[in-house]
Amino acid sequence: MGEQMECMCQQCGVSIYIPADLISLEDPASTEAKLLSSLHVCEQCGGQLALVGRAGDEPHYRLA
Repeated sequence: MGEQMECMCQQCGVSIYIPADLISLEDPASTEAKLLSSLHVCEQCGGQLALVGRAGDEPHYRLA
């Protein structure tokens, strides 16, 4: 089983885990949010997903 990546819906905030080898970014050069291409959408609301990081790692948006 490959590495899983955590992605978060930009509309409803639900986390979805996707295998790393299936992830395709909308604009890989962007230093802002790493948005996934339209091939992947939220299972709950159909919203756009943003890459958070590897599953199990502390998310970059958490404050100390």
